[in-house]
Amino acid sequence: MADNTDKNLTTEEKKIEPDTQNNGVKDSQEKVNKAVEEKPEDTNENAENTDSNETKKEDTDNTKNDKDASNNAEDTVEKDGGNDLENKLPDFNVGDKIVVNYRITEGKKTRIQPFEGLVIARKGSGVSKTFTVRRIGAANIGVERIFPLYSPNIDSIVIKSRGKVRRAKLYYLRDRVGKAALKVKEKKVIKKA
Repeated sequence: MADNTDKNLTTEEKKIEPDTQNNGVKDSQEKVNKAVEEKPEDTNENAENTDSNETKKEDTDNTKNDKDASNNAEDTVEKDGGNDLENKLPDFNVGDKIVVNYRITEGKKTRIQPFEGLVIARKGSGVSKTFTVRRIGAANIGVERIFPLYSPNIDSIVIKSRGKVRRAKLYYLRDRVGKAALKVKEKKVIKKA
């Protein structure tokens, strides 16, 4: 029977039960005294826990402040850096024929490779804006290249002619063959004298 009762009891009850059986009241009073003495130690532990909780809160506050600072830094890069790069690049739209002079690094050497074609799309917002340029390569194969607008590798963009289009994306030009693949109405430029 003693085995069955041991299985049903928790570990704390197992510790208390043999003591009460052996010494009776004296052992139980000693346990109460020990428990009373341990409580102040628990309060010290609680104080230490609250101190550690406060430091954790301070750490989380610092990380929040760091995140806010990094977000503000990104905002300033988008605002200030974007404007500098935007001032460097000409204002072009979908339908314009442009030449993108792109800086290519091969090993230790860098060179500028021009890519001339028609702007068929502009996408994105903020610093992640991109534009797609399409040209007809050798053997009448269409070649499209997507450039990040604010890439440091773009040396310059030269506008050859401005196009007059009524679409934001000119993907329908992909189906066309020959000269029609790049045929877009040109804008009439009126110069004020």
